[in-house]
Amino acid sequence: MIQVTKNVYVESAMIACNVGCLVTKAGLVMIDTPMRPTDALKLRSEISGKGQIKYLIITEEHADHWQGGHFFPGTLITSHTTREKLAKIPASVPLENVQHIDPQGVSLMADYHIRLADITFDENLSLYLGDQSLQLFRLPGHSTGGIGVYIPEEKVVFTTDIVFHKKKSWLQESDPEAWLRSLDKLSALDTRVVVPGHGAVTTRDVFIEEAGVIRKWIEAVKKALQKGLGLQEAIAQIPNQDPYPKQENTPMTEPELNRAIIARLYQYYSK
Repeated sequence: MIQVTKNVYVESAMIACNVGCLVTKAGLVMIDTPMRPTDALKLRSEISGKGQIKYLIITEEHADHWQGGHFFPGTLITSHTTREKLAKIPASVPLENVQHIDPQGVSLMADYHIRLADITFDENLSLYLGDQSLQLFRLPGHSTGGIGVYIPEEKVVFTTDIVFHKKKSWLQESDPEAWLRSLDKLSALDTRVVVPGHGAVTTRDVFIEEAGVIRKWIEAVKKALQKGLGLQEAIAQIPNQDPYPKQENTPMTEPELNRAIIARLYQYYSK
């Protein structure tokens, strides 16, 4: 993990989402988990020297954030929406994922279970540990259960997948208008360090850039609708609106993801 402030560490080199760790005098708070069991055990060993994990925060319902939760201790916190969605996931799904992305980790899945939150919230939650405070808040747009985590003493915010930094943004399930509102909410915070859901740690300038990517997709789809194009015509004619490549080791090819994004936005704006 890299140290991004006095008490915050981030791991951004593993498959899928970024993982964070806040060190306090009373223990640790982890934010999200590695998707591969072998990565989860490596990370657990690495951070064990920093203290005991008291809380584990999962920022959304997509597997790249929650799948490693089984391998970490601590009171689990998610949005209420994320807990409800995880409760409906078949037990076979994580094993199927691991067989595909981490063959060496299959042997670690013998007693695996999907962890459901011990604590949930709908809009906001304040958490205090040692000399640190954390503000958790709804951050929908990329996912319905997404939450942000703001640590005011460190001026750090974890944005879940509302921010992809120099990585292709995934809008295939999005509520684009909620996404833009979530970016406005993030912009209002006093931050020096921004930990995106994917990509390198960055600064608050990324909020403007991310909003620009979302608006380009929206504008392209709205223009196609105004022309009366059907969905398949739009898919064939709308070029990629994102300047950044798709993160490696993620599902779908880039053309497949572009088609999925256009289909979702067509559905959204055709209401």
